[in-house]
Amino acid sequence: MKKLFIIALACLLFLPSMGQGFRSPYKFSTQVDVPISFSAISVLAASYAWGKSKTLPSEETILALDRMNINMFDRSATNHYSKKIALSSDALMFAAMALPLFHLANTNSRKDFGKIATMGAQVFLLNIAATNFIKEAVGRTRPYVYNPNVPMAKKRKLDNFKSFFSGHTSTTAAMSFFFAKTYADYNPNSKFRPMVWSLSALLPAFTGFLRYKAGKHFWSDIIVGYAVGTLIGVGVPALHRANLGMNR
Repeated sequence: MKKLFIIALACLLFLPSMGQGFRSPYKFSTQVDVPISFSAISVLAASYAWGKSKTLPSEETILALDRMNINMFDRSATNHYSKKIALSSDALMFAAMALPLFHLANTNSRKDFGKIATMGAQVFLLNIAATNFIKEAVGRTRPYVYNPNVPMAKKRKLDNFKSFFSGHTSTTAAMSFFFAKTYADYNPNSKFRPMVWSLSALLPAFTGFLRYKAGKHFWSDIIVGYAVGTLIGVGVPALHRANLGMNR
């Protein structure tokens, strides 16, 4: 299912704009869109291939893990584990992914939804590509694997050795800040802009906190994930807006 979702998003990269009758704040071009799309798809494919080549650490290796070897800033995360809280963080991430749909309620952005959908796909795929590639490269063990109260059956999963950086936090940040940036560009005079930016900043922060309480991530995983997601979420529409200025 996850692979089908990613393939569907990749198809959105080639959607034409549906905007008619007004001046869009964004412009597409081969100089901007080809590098973004090619980089996202190729890095994502490479990270998946890399992940398939990994092997699961032995039970002895896991038992030998010592939380005292973790820096003091991150160590407290090893005390937590909660499947329910992890599911709550899933819900927040999916909610953030749906935020661009609110553009359908606005006249101008609804007309331009082809561009919004395409940029949203670029943001999502570029973020997940960067996240997965770094996860495979770093291979950091998740906090709850250090927790002696967690059953070994829960610990012996390949995904438990892909902690850095937090994909839930980066995805939530990327999609929420993408929505805030595009909302601001389509509604430059809206009195709701400060509220939209504030909520977009709080959503990934709270998602990251839930990932910490679930024992899924260290604070450093969350901070880096937040920064990367924010950069991508704001950066992709900013590139298309700058491209508009260069082609006037």
